[in-house]
Amino acid sequence: MNDYIVELKNIQKKFENVLVLKNVSFGVRDHETISICGSSGAGKTTLINIMGLLELPTHGNIFWEDQNVIICNAKKLSQMRAKIFGYIFQRCHLIPELNVIENILFPKRIMSKISIPDIEFAKELLQLVHLGGFENRNVGTLSGGESQRVAVVRAMINRPRIVIADEPTGSLDEKSAHITMDIIINLCREYGSSLLLITHNQLFAKKMQISYILNNSELKPFDYAKSEQ
Repeated sequence: MNDYIVELKNIQKKFENVLVLKNVSFGVRDHETISICGSSGAGKTTLINIMGLLELPTHGNIFWEDQNVIICNAKKLSQMRAKIFGYIFQRCHLIPELNVIENILFPKRIMSKISIPDIEFAKELLQLVHLGGFENRNVGTLSGGESQRVAVVRAMINRPRIVIADEPTGSLDEKSAHITMDIIINLCREYGSSLLLITHNQLFAKKMQISYILNNSELKPFDYAKSEQ
């Protein structure tokens, strides 16, 4: 047994003859905040897709809570994924046919039936992101910043052990980006979720406890303090 929630071991990923990830070994522990930076096309999104087994590696193993999930069936993977991961993307991907609270509760349906405590928790989260009273709003009426905050709440609804935020502020203006980033950090701290942040924004990356750079298919630790000396 080890203390990783999720661990990748010797991951390689090729697309035809292009090596995207080379011998990547990496893990996330409880209550950690981690950033991964890298240029566009470096393989950051591929890495987190493999971590969540949304995409298969060419070689290597993936462990969730010490279980090698490469060999798990699809139903078990779906249930485990919903418990372990909460996802925030650059584009919020809200479902236009559903109102705000229905969008937030959508991931909960993967794990169980919706209960009254689930609804109350969704309302609690909306209050914390300054959207109290928005439960029945049509998502088409929301601003970009409001939509992304709803997406943040949706990521938290299952109380995930790890929140994966893939360029979560990339589509926002500077003010909304800072507000959203602070909300993500504070909610993860409040509810005990680890945070894995994929970003081009070095200011946000430096807020994390641990930083990595993905370059030339390899993932390496990066020390911002030393780089600024």
